[in-house]
Amino acid sequence: MSTKGETVGTGASRSTLPLKLSQLQNFCKRDPAGYKEDYDAQSRRLVSLVGILLLSPNADPSPSLVELIQFMAAVSSSSYKGEESDRVAALLMDLLVGSSSSNNGADKITQQSSASSVPLLQTTLPLAALQLHRDIRKACVSALILMRNKGAVPPLRLLQLFFQLMAVVPDKNLRECLYHHIVNDIRNINKNGKRDEKLNRTIQSFFHRIVVASAADATPGGEDSPADYAAKRAVQMTCDLYRRNVWNDERSVHILASAAASPNSSVTARALRFFLNIEEAMALDQKASEESNWAGSENIDLHLHSKKTKAKTRLILKQIKNRMKKQHERDGILEAERVDKGVEASKKLFPAIELLHDPHGLCETLLKRIKNSGSNTYKFEVKMLMLNFVTRVVGNHELTLLPLYALLQRYMGGHQRDVTAILAYAVQACHAYVPPEEVYGILKTIAHNFVTERCSGEQMAVGINAVRAICARVPSVLSGEDEDETNGADDDDVREKSTAWDVEAFVRDMAGYAKHKDRSVSIAGRGFVNFIREVYPSLLRGKDRGLVGAGLHRAGERPLRYGEVRAASGVAGADLLVAYEASKKAAAEKEDGDDDENDGWVDVDSGDEEEEIAMNDVDDDDDKSDGDAPDLVLIGEDNDEDMKSKGDEAKDEQLDLSKLSKEERANLQQEVSSTRVFTSAEFAKMNKLVERQQQARRDPRLAARLKRAKAKGEEYADMSDSDDDMSDDEDIHIKGAVNAVDIMAEAKRKRMSKAEKLEKIIEGREKWESKQRAGGSTNTEKKRKKNFAMSKFAFSTRKKVGEKNTAKQGRKQQNQQKDGRAAKKRRRKF
Repeated sequence: MSTKGETVGTGASRSTLPLKLSQLQNFCKRDPAGYKEDYDAQSRRLVSLVGILLLSPNADPSPSLVELIQFMAAVSSSSYKGEESDRVAALLMDLLVGSSSSNNGADKITQQSSASSVPLLQTTLPLAALQLHRDIRKACVSALILMRNKGAVPPLRLLQLFFQLMAVVPDKNLRECLYHHIVNDIRNINKNGKRDEKLNRTIQSFFHRIVVASAADATPGGEDSPADYAAKRAVQMTCDLYRRNVWNDERSVHILASAAASPNSSVTARALRFFLNIEEAMALDQKASEESNWAGSENIDLHLHSKKTKAKTRLILKQIKNRMKKQHERDGILEAERVDKGVEASKKLFPAIELLHDPHGLCETLLKRIKNSGSNTYKFEVKMLMLNFVTRVVGNHELTLLPLYALLQRYMGGHQRDVTAILAYAVQACHAYVPPEEVYGILKTIAHNFVTERCSGEQMAVGINAVRAICARVPSVLSGEDEDETNGADDDDVREKSTAWDVEAFVRDMAGYAKHKDRSVSIAGRGFVNFIREVYPSLLRGKDRGLVGAGLHRAGERPLRYGEVRAASGVAGADLLVAYEASKKAAAEKEDGDDDENDGWVDVDSGDEEEEIAMNDVDDDDDKSDGDAPDLVLIGEDNDEDMKSKGDEAKDEQLDLSKLSKEERANLQQEVSSTRVFTSAEFAKMNKLVERQQQARRDPRLAARLKRAKAKGEEYADMSDSDDDMSDDEDIHIKGAVNAVDIMAEAKRKRMSKAEKLEKIIEGREKWESKQRAGGSTNTEKKRKKNFAMSKFAFSTRKKVGEKNTAKQGRKQQNQQKDGRAAKKRRRKF
């Protein structure tokens, strides 16, 4: 605990004084050369105590050993950094791993780290290291962490040691300490934009080798080994660093993909949960950080009940300025999200599934493991995670994995556990490039097991919703064979196809549930009918098509067949934009002409009226000829006069696109797209025009209104040049993800938990208690707070009571008409 110190002066000497280790640490920091002998003495004392401890690791350690270890780590890493710090670090590492040769161990570790930058992991420790006292082990680890934070120990030397301790030593607190140190150390290496890519690649290679080694030695359904625990910790660290935006590159995703293919169920489950939930977790973290920053800057201490000073005034002004700055930043972020419609937000999420190097190979590995594993190999929850991941990857990358759909049919039983989630996974696995023959089996299985009268209403609603979602993702299942192909095929083939799948009969059978007595089934049936009206209304009966379906049926709306693609001839809506601009310019010229006529108005006699009208017509023609109206010149004519006349005809025709054929509109669209550079505002305007045209195609009433407005010259009067009608959807929509709640029954979906009900009640109270507008209370609030004794004889109350009595009398009369006679009173028998 104490040592002898000497005075530091010019040749003068005095009696030695007893010094504590804390005092000696201070003196060594001030004068390292003057107290080098005292430091060496403490170093020799540490070596002797460590040697005694290694001889009997079960014995209780000396109480001064923990303090001496902390002293040597602090002084060697600050005052004697270099050889002394390396020697102390090697001594502490040998003590942790149970080695007795300190110098040889230091040389061996130095040579190993210099020879190979990626060391191997040893999952065994000597008995002396396992029997080491927990206080000594914790003191050694704390000392090494202190030396690493001061830069006296390289990170790779500690990485292998700490992973070895985490894998072997059964001390939960020590494992958590080591885990947090490794994560924070890697974060500090990449802090403030200063990234050490070479060191990151080395550490990631070390993590990957740990995961691969665990996958090579693990067996499906076996017990966890120390290598498996190290692999779990490596996967957990990679997930944490990815979530904190430290490692969000392809190498980290490759580590997690290797972990997902591991036979060990715990390692696989950690990796799969990362891939399935990372986007939502990162979005929640980002939202929480923004709210915390805003909450911290929103509260301002105005010192209302304290003395006003200049310093406090400056502090208040600084806080107000900071709050205004945060408010502007927040408004800018919200405006950017509103304008970009979630594009930048989706880029910031770093979707991990899209960074997979070999998604098809990974899905095949997991699918083979699900098919070949027995009931005791993996838990049902792990199999569900595998199915969720495989279907998400198939839907996201649009893979063709045909054995998946046959496997999903095995789990689509009416009494299957978590069958709603399995139906959601089946919807996830569907995309436009799946052959319809594979989807027919899933639709038939759902129809036979769920959409039958022997099932409950909730099961039937879930089945109908699942069928609608699958048909929406694979619309080619609704498109039958063309008449030409049917006539050209053999009779046997036609008969086989007709008996295998009758699309029209299936659709009409599903549409019949729109009038089911159960509410949830009828809602699901109406949703299916509305979907068919939009996609392929010809499959429905005439009475089920409705107004929108009838309009689309006359327009010939039908989905594309499998493999069919509609090639775009130009930017969608370019022809509509030209017509819109020409109409706006013609309207502006007309207004200018009217203004000119009004300015030059002269009262004339009735006899000169016809002459004046003729003169005005001549002036209008001159104005139109001098204007700069947009026109499309037809190229390829030899005669200039014919070219000019045809150009004028094209100019007249572009204001009325309904007179153009499909080929002419396609040529016009292609020509405008190839000869013009569109701005972002013009793209937004074209999206509006295309959406308006599609709505008119679906709604005959809207088409008739537009036709009447076009006859009046007001076709585009209802459209504005502003972009204020853009949607503000703040929800995070992950590509390819399908939630089980989306296909649940409507009645089941509307049930709220106790917490949701309480939240809704509190929200209603705040809405009524807090003022939402300026001024006093409204008439509704006054009526609600009015005393009942003052309002029980009011007209509204008496009217309500009268309506109740009238309804009661009406029900009584209906019951009498049903019975055919008035109910007789029972006579009491004496």
